[in-house]
Formats: sequence, C-alpha cells, structure tokens
Amino acid sequence: MSLDAAMIAAARDRAESLYSKGKFREALATYEKLEEYGRKDPRIYMRMGDIAGKLGAKDSVISFYKKGAESFLSLGFTLKAVAVCKMILALDPDQKEVQASLAKLHGGQGPAARPEVPRTPLFSGLAEDEFLEVLKKVRSVECVPGAYIFREGDPGDSIFLIAEGEVEVIGSAKDSSKVTLARLPEGSVFGEFGFFLGSRRTMDVRAVTKATVLELTKADLTEIISRYARVEAVLFDFYKERVVDTLIAMTELFRPLTAEDRKDVLARVTRSAWPMGEDIVKEGDVGQTMYIIKAGEVVVWVKGTDGGRNEVARLGPGDFFGEVALATSRPRVATVTAASGLVELVEIGRPVIRDLAFKYPEIKQSLEKVIRERVIDAMRARKGVLII
Repeated sequence: MSLDAAMIAAARDRAESLYSKGKFREALATYEKLEEYGRKDPRIYMRMGDIAGKLGAKDSVISFYKKGAESFLSLGFTLKAVAVCKMILALDPDQKEVQASLAKLHGGQGPAARPEVPRTPLFSGLAEDEFLEVLKKVRSVECVPGAYIFREGDPGDSIFLIAEGEVEVIGSAKDSSKVTLARLPEGSVFGEFGFFLGSRRTMDVRAVTKATVLELTKADLTEIISRYARVEAVLFDFYKERVVDTLIAMTELFRPLTAEDRKDVLARVTRSAWPMGEDIVKEGDVGQTMYIIKAGEVVVWVKGTDGGRNEVARLGPGDFFGEVALATSRPRVATVTAASGLVELVEIGRPVIRDLAFKYPEIKQSLEKVIRERVIDAMRARKGVLII
C-alpha cells in the first residue's frame, strides 16, 4: 500500500522519536517501511545510513549512503551527491564503484550534465585523476542553521563549496553593527580571498538553512600540487577569475572597465615568484609592468639624501604597485623588494594598460592626475606615498 505525505511524515516522526530515545533498531525498522520513498527524498536513505552507523553496521551504512547519492544525483543535486560520495570514501577508500561514479560525474555524464546543475571552476578544469585526488582531500561539513562556518579574524586557510543549503556573508558596518552582504546558494564558492591571499577572514559566514559544504584546506592543496603540478595552474585560473577580477574592479584606476574588458585583462596577465631579498623593481628603471601581490610581502623604499635606505611602505596580498610608471616613460622612483620567504605576483604588462588608456580616456586622465600628485609628494621628502 502506498503512503500519502501525511502518513510518511507520521512514520518519520515515530522513527525520530525512537532514535532520540536510543532505540536504534526500532527506528531503523520504522524507516525501512519508507525505504522506497527515498528515491524521491534522499534524506530517508541518509537517515537510515546514520542509524545503521549507530548500530555499528558499516556495510549497511555504505549501502544506504550509496542509494542516497544515486537519488541525489537523479534529482539533480549534483554537489550533494559529491558530498555523500565523499562520506562513503571516508568510510571505505577502496570503494572503486564510488570513485567511478565521481569520475563520470566530473566528465559530465548522466544527470550531472543537465544544464541546471551547477558546476564549479574549482573542478571543471581538472583531469579525472586530478579531480579524484582533490575529492580524496575535501572534507564534507554538515552545518545546522545559524552555525558559523568561519568568523571575521579566523585564519583564511580553507576554501568552501556549498553542496546543499544556503549561507549568508556578514560584514561589519562603520558603526560596528553586523550587515548581511550576500546570500549564497548551492554551487557557490566562498572563502577564496583568505585562501589565496593568505590573509585572515574579513567577514563572517553563517549557515542560513541546514547546509553541507565541501572544505579544501591549503595544506591539502599543497600536497595535491606536489603530486599534480598542473592543479596549481587550474587554481591560478580560478584565482584570476574570482580574486584578481574583484581586486581590479575595486581599484579606482580600473573602475570604468566593463566586466568584458576585465575578462580581457585577466586573459593577458602572467605570474612570477620572487625570493626574499630580491628587488622586483628598482629605482631608476623604466617601468614595463604593474603587479598585484598574490602572496607574501614587499617593502617599498627610496634612497635618502644621505644615501641610506628610507622605507616608504610595506604591501601585502591584494595590494597593487607599479601602475603609474607602467603608463608613462618616467623611471621608477622607488625600489620594491621581496620581504617574505616567497612573494607571488600577478603581472600586467604595458600593452594592456596602453590599450585600456586608448579605449577609456578617463583612465588616461586618472593616470595623469595620479602622476602629478605623486611627483609633488616625492618632492616633499619622498615618504608616506607609494610612487613606483
């Protein structure tokens, strides 16, 4: 006899009541009467797996979770299916069938290929073996409504992908009150600024609904890159799209650019790395490049009248330097030196800025204004203002 929605809800309530009293066998027996409805509601399979875990029946847990993953996938909840597969592999890393399912999922086969299913650039650019290696490392985190995934000031050593549910991003207003800045649905990525820039969190992120997020730590990513060097290049493309694009959009100089023009800029940037103590630009050199700091710290300094070294500023992840000299034939008026173990930079060449200045007269005007101001400031003791 088929059950209607009210009967299913009543049976689930009875099962949950038995579960809360520690009567796990009775709770599982009650859920077994609802098992066929798990194809439409994967949470039934997942709960049966949870209860089987309480009974120490590992094989049953895996069996129920597999059914849950298949059901989530058939209903179009692709990322949730990934999260469940990750739970299965945590129980038994040798589940070849599950690994094969993930590989098919990554390849766009089956229900995962439907256009309404969100895909993430974190995964889509990876080869199958690279993708599976990432999946071995990611951790599935279940969040109850109201739970904080991270708080302002926490270390930015993880990046997150929402497999199910919704989270909100909360920032601090000028009066120190908290303001919701955005709500992020399934498929969204968050935490990328702190992750890539090596900085602390500047906002809170909290679950709005019951949520499942996939977490990848920087330590795990470093280990993956040591085995699959190409993963770093894929992640750099993602970094350009998410972090560098935002930094450019927020910079006064580039504010007139359209999203399409920013995309063109991103396609033309390169990257470089500099060991501690090495000069990135030197006072007196002609400027051919501007830089965005991806990781590490630099010190900006000038030669004093006594021939000594006068520090002007220290810059860290997300800061820009070199844009003024790039747009002119004026030599660099300061030296910038790598001040940490390894400084990673994103480089934008002179042809890019030249093209932008030609297309956007306001950018050219902004550059001219900044140059005038900085030259005047340089003449006023050459300190306190970045002029490179």
